Amino acid sequence: MKLAYVNELPQKDQLAEFIQIYTNECIKFGIQTTSLHIQSPQCVISVYDDNVLVGIGCMDDVMHVHVRPAYRHRQIETTVHKLLQAEFKSLHALAK
Repeated sequence: MKLAYVNELPQKDQLAEFIQIYTNECIKFGIQTTSLHIQSPQCVISVYDDNVLVGIGCMDDVMHVHVRPAYRHRQIETTVHKLLQAEFKSLHALAK
């Protein structure tokens, strides 16, 4: 399956579904859930698998990346981290 990395916030219904599935998978895999940090970020990368949101990364002062536990083996966190850094740098270069 090919993943799609999109630099925009997901739709509200997609985000709500992601939060529900993310929480359930964290419980199932015995992973402590953390609150999702997505309040008005400067940069965002949404990750989709067949139009289903499987990960989201946001950056304001700090970078936050959340990936469904079932997808952790796919190196999504590393890719989102790199994309957010590049987007953040380009935004700051444009602001100068």
